[in-house]
Amino acid sequence: MTVINPKVAKWFERRKITRETLDEAGVYSGAWAEDEETGLRRVVGTEAGDVIVFPYIERGQAVNEKYRSAGKRFSQKAGGKKTFFNSDVLDLEPLKADDFPLVITEGEMDCLSLLEAGFKYAMSVPDGAPPARDAQGNLIEVPEDTADIDINDDDKFGYVVNNWGRLTPIKRIIIATDADEPGQRLAAELVRRLSRARCLHVEYPRDEVVLLQDGTKRACKDFNEVLMEFGPKKVREIIDEAKAYPVSGVYELSEFPAEPNLVMATTGWSSLDENLRVYYPCFMVVTGLAGIGKSTWTMQLVSQLAIRHGWKAAVASFEMRLDPYVTHALMAPYIGGPRAAWTSDDVDRGRAWLQKNFIFIAPHPQDDSTHDIDWLIERARVAVLRKGIRVLLIDPWNEIEHSKARDETMGDYVGRAIRKLKTFAREYEVLVIVVAHPTKSGSEKGPDRVSLYDVSDSAHFANKADLGIVISREDKASPITTVVITKVRYQPEAGKPANLRLEYNDATRCFDVINPDAPARSPYEPRGRQSQHAPLPMLPPEEDGDPCPF
Repeated sequence: MTVINPKVAKWFERRKITRETLDEAGVYSGAWAEDEETGLRRVVGTEAGDVIVFPYIERGQAVNEKYRSAGKRFSQKAGGKKTFFNSDVLDLEPLKADDFPLVITEGEMDCLSLLEAGFKYAMSVPDGAPPARDAQGNLIEVPEDTADIDINDDDKFGYVVNNWGRLTPIKRIIIATDADEPGQRLAAELVRRLSRARCLHVEYPRDEVVLLQDGTKRACKDFNEVLMEFGPKKVREIIDEAKAYPVSGVYELSEFPAEPNLVMATTGWSSLDENLRVYYPCFMVVTGLAGIGKSTWTMQLVSQLAIRHGWKAAVASFEMRLDPYVTHALMAPYIGGPRAAWTSDDVDRGRAWLQKNFIFIAPHPQDDSTHDIDWLIERARVAVLRKGIRVLLIDPWNEIEHSKARDETMGDYVGRAIRKLKTFAREYEVLVIVVAHPTKSGSEKGPDRVSLYDVSDSAHFANKADLGIVISREDKASPITTVVITKVRYQPEAGKPANLRLEYNDATRCFDVINPDAPARSPYEPRGRQSQHAPLPMLPPEEDGDPCPF
């Protein structure tokens, strides 16, 4: 039997969690104390303690602890392993045999509620869900929780990676996060990583029964509220009625969970915003003559998406050396200013930013296996799991090893490869950008006449693209560059076809917005270092109307 402060036990009783369930999960109460040897603060179990301790146990051993102190303040044991609460259910044979589904909840209280209701195959994520809106009420594309943990950061989902081998055999996984925007964003991230084909979702009762501090009522948003308001039978009914996420477009309307609105993101160039907005899932094709700057423009776009929206990216660049050419092109918008003025501190800061936001896909020099589209997509899947990427950049398409089937034409092969990329984009909610060279005949047309139909190998690049861009320049000696938006599938939300001009700054090696009111100057005059982004605002933790009383 665990050590429990009577006040703590009564608080759990009000939440309909019994002492037997707390003992089963190993929950106990403790107090903060100073370790005599290290001088560090730690929690010591005591019946007089007012700290609730949720132990994280793996194969019978405590590998981490989560603490809930007065005022609903959460912390974790220093150096603890990222894993699920109650993760040892993953080793139970009935779960592996598909006799029962696995349920993943957003918090320990919801997991305990399922245990209380008699359903033993439940566990909880360790960090909860992040806020979904900024202080102005706008959706944050890559939200952060109150501990500055990026939802797309590898560390945030380390518990999935650490348990991947134990999760693999599970055939049915019910995602039971909270019925609010942060909970639904967490659910979407878990579904992306655990595979949509085996995931299900739950629907909580719509009756407005939860009394708030202002006297109003709302519907239940999690399993603990369902347990408190409707009892254990209703908890089990919700599990039994879990619905599968639609796969391959075949589903009944009642089975389809509510989808978030398609959110368009700015490119980072204000002059392009009215005519070009990017989103995911999306398949985007960029082309143009050699030496025009299509790779530089695309890498700047990917960099600005990371800066402004927090979209992490995987970059598969097969034509240029990674360091320093690709790395400097990506970090240029982040560091700012003329390249010649960069200091070693600037470069170190840029490399630290790349380390956090980018992952690179490239064949190992000693790997003589085939590096074709299947090889690339499999590495991109790993990038989703490990880094939570939102963007996959392939530059250029022509350098991928193209493995055609016997008697398959190049056009048929390209169509098949693009379908695989678009399937990957939909399955993992990723913006896929392909940079492709035009054919020799297309190159002979001149820089202002190249189109997506001139892309080498197939017209599929023009027909199947969601967004199509041609980077053009009438005179290679001029810094004025035209971004030709030739294909926009979702008009007008994602923009509309247009010819828009940017100016290439040779000092910064970036494309700048042309300001018609700016005084005349040399096209290569340094613009000076400018900050292009501001830190995203954060929201305080959401109040649930029942703070811990200790």
